[in-house]
Amino acid sequence: MKTISVQQFCIHYNIPESFVDSLSNFDLIRIVIIDKTNHIQIEEINRIERLMRMHYELNVNFEGLDVINNLINQVNSLHEDIEKLKNKIDFYK
Repeated sequence: MKTISVQQFCIHYNIPESFVDSLSNFDLIRIVIIDKTNHIQIEEINRIERLMRMHYELNVNFEGLDVINNLINQVNSLHEDIEKLKNKIDFYK
């Protein structure tokens, strides 16, 4: 599991640490504590970047980010279901 400290991440993207804390409070990301320091898993960076763009460029509040994130997860799940069903149909053709 590769991680980056929240502090390094926030410095790199020039955002306040409170933004990352708020994402964690809304369960939009998971914070990992390593040696008493908050870290973000590298796999979550793309999601955080998407949430940052929505928040800072589109002025979406954290409640809105939570709703949008849940909808994106549902759409992704539906796409996976569709692919499974297509594979089953192809098998029986």
